Amino acid sequence: MDIDHYHCPNCGRPIETWVARRPEFTCADCGQAFRSNYGYSLKRSALFGLFCWIGGMALGGLLVEPWQVVFVFGIEFGALLAFGAAFLLHRFSIRITPIGEGGERGAQAESNRSS
Repeated sequence: MDIDHYHCPNCGRPIETWVARRPEFTCADCGQAFRSNYGYSLKRSALFGLFCWIGGMALGGLLVEPWQVVFVFGIEFGALLAFGAAFLLHRFSIRITPIGEGGERGAQAESNRSS
């Protein structure tokens, strides 16, 4: 999910990026409440990247004969590959879910639609 260009599914209004990164937020137009796992996803992907980097260097140290080559490759390219894996995990694991049917404005908008 592209959190930088998130739009409210009810009214289509774009939600500011800094607002969508909060654990819970509401749409300014319709009052719909949302829950975001942005912080949890960021922590999980950072740990995943770190474990990939350390695990890849450890596995390479066991399988490749001169450990110095593995160390140099791990320092130069391993961190970049681990960052790429963490970025992809974070990008595809962000979830924004609606909470309930909306707030007071959502109830007012619903009553205006039904009239």
